[in-house]
Amino acid sequence: MEFFSQYSWAVILAIAAAAIGLNVYSGWRRRKALEALALSAGLPLLAEGPSLESLEATGLEIFRLGRSRKASNLIQISSSSGELRFFDYRYTTGSGKHSSTHNFTLALIECSRCQVPDFDLKPENFMHKIGEAIGFKDVDLPAFPLFSDKYRLTGSEEAALHMFFTPERAAWFERNLGLRVQGSRGFLVLFKREGLMPVDAWQGFIEEVKAFAAEVLR
Repeated sequence: MEFFSQYSWAVILAIAAAAIGLNVYSGWRRRKALEALALSAGLPLLAEGPSLESLEATGLEIFRLGRSRKASNLIQISSSSGELRFFDYRYTTGSGKHSSTHNFTLALIECSRCQVPDFDLKPENFMHKIGEAIGFKDVDLPAFPLFSDKYRLTGSEEAALHMFFTPERAAWFERNLGLRVQGSRGFLVLFKREGLMPVDAWQGFIEEVKAFAAEVLR
């Protein structure tokens, strides 16, 4: 009986070691692919992302969630609207067998000349509509019914949201559906959905964010 117990532990340890090794290898392959992407654009790739202190200082909600936070695979691009930083980010919630790791590929924009209120803009889904039906309201833009139908916009100061989401900005979001954006005190973070973005989708995401910075933050 003791022999089988020891054997079982050996199998468990072997499986755990294999999983760790596969995860390390997957991360190495991703970094190499991103290095090639950055090199093709004449940009460096930094293995470490922005410091956690600088991310928390933005006041953006996503950087206050969870624990064991880590940013990696950073590509930086200068623009007339401010510095654009693209990177992978993760944090953990829960504990023990109930813990979950959340991964994202983010674009962080620092726009010191922009008056950015605290807000969260996300594509609206069926569950959000149910929430509205039972009293969880968001901010609608009456002149832009498509925007109000496709997005859930929330924030602490509704008047500031109406000032920020001008007709030009609302129209841009109507033409470019699917982005999730959080704003706070001159910073904005953009992403598509939870999960690391495939490397072959980074270039399209970079171009989309550059267009956002040029057209929305001008």
